[in-house]
Amino acid sequence: MNILHGNMVDMAQTNPASVLTNNDDLNGSIGRLLFQAGKLKLADVDRVLELQVRENLRFGEAAIKLGLVTEVDIRHAVASQFDCDHLLPGEGGYSDELVAAYRPLSPMAEQFRALRNQLMQRWFGLGGRRLAIIAPLKGMGASYVTANLAIVFSQLGQRTLLIDANLHDPRQHNIFGLEKQRTGLADILAGRGDQSTIVRMDDFVSLSILPAGTIPPNPAELIGRGSTRVLLDSIGQDYDVVLIDTPPFDTHTDAATLSVLAGGVLVVAQPHQTRYHEIEQIRDALFGSGAQIVGTLLNER
Repeated sequence: MNILHGNMVDMAQTNPASVLTNNDDLNGSIGRLLFQAGKLKLADVDRVLELQVRENLRFGEAAIKLGLVTEVDIRHAVASQFDCDHLLPGEGGYSDELVAAYRPLSPMAEQFRALRNQLMQRWFGLGGRRLAIIAPLKGMGASYVTANLAIVFSQLGQRTLLIDANLHDPRQHNIFGLEKQRTGLADILAGRGDQSTIVRMDDFVSLSILPAGTIPPNPAELIGRGSTRVLLDSIGQDYDVVLIDTPPFDTHTDAATLSVLAGGVLVVAQPHQTRYHEIEQIRDALFGSGAQIVGTLLNER
């Protein structure tokens, strides 16, 4: 006899196909999910169940021991069990920078969830709706952090909008595979587009993205117009969390403008590369502006 999720299953009399496809009590079980994903065949399921009983293992442990699946396969099945948006390697055509999507149970993804929880406590849970993610210099990983934060907020069920407001060197369209998206934020601000250019991400139920769009010759002036605040206020009514990817603070004045418009700021730094005075410059530039530095993140990637 085998006890699987509290159900008595007679190994000698039960067809594995019926166990995995016809028993409603097994919906979401590791075995069922691996079977549905094509990782296991019916004959494989039979072998796993036999080993599971014989050596008192979990289904996933038995499947790995038999060499039928990998630990990565099990991690993704576990993520599905708990209704966590995730992707198999290569699925969706997104950048592998999306560790929160491709490796949802990895230590790095867990760090993003810990950061999300802190931001919920320190900012969004206190009434904040918009957060600008800025870095002192180019290459500090602000876009990477913004993209993964957007994923983990959407996994929480928060209606999340990621805005790529780096109109100098945008990256979010590459990270999320939106290269064919011709219009975006810049086009809306220039009066050549509207909010219909916001992209709903089918693979992430609660996530939408507003790409940068056409790179303009005058980003600072475009961002500095009153229409930017009007747009953000209008968009904010439809989302719980708005994350704004900004250009580097040291070279582009629109980073400070976006910080003020957001109201909340997360500073991204890198250990052994970012100097303390660079963080101080951001703090001093925003002092008295109404923008609050919610925290500083050391990005070790």
